[in-house]
Amino acid sequence: MPVLILARHAKAEAQGATDFERSLDSKGLAQAVEAGAEIAERWSPDVAIASAARRTVQTGQAVVEAVNRAHGGSLDDPGVLSLREDESLYAGEVADWIDAINSIPADAACAYIVGHQPTVAEVIGHLNPAGGVPDPFRPSSIAVFDLESWDVEPGTCPAPQIRVFHGV
Repeated sequence: MPVLILARHAKAEAQGATDFERSLDSKGLAQAVEAGAEIAERWSPDVAIASAARRTVQTGQAVVEAVNRAHGGSLDDPGVLSLREDESLYAGEVADWIDAINSIPADAACAYIVGHQPTVAEVIGHLNPAGGVPDPFRPSSIAVFDLESWDVEPGTCPAPQIRVFHGV
């Protein structure tokens, strides 16, 4: 059964040169490391996709590094999982997220996609309308869907497990 992990980036600084360039703050860095550790312990994503904004790339990279370390990666050989940046997820709509999900290879066992509010929560609600849109979907939250297959039709996904990382 494939696992789909949809994530909101960790806590970002309030200001940046532009919104796109905002970085994670110190709490957000800790949240991203905590999320990466748990994801690496419980799942093993084959695919990792992030909005191209700095804070989502930083969040996604922390997850990728944790997964690679958990599977034998080192500084010299970081591992096989890499982060793919998708510019359409920055200011995108639900359809852009569905396109990203549809781009996951059929043989992938697990995929991780990180982006922004409110869209990520809208995608969760779109995939599982019976559960509604999670409110609030805080920074460094994930929604984990256990799927029958990657042939996902909006409105037919099971209720996800929601988890929030606090950066302890």
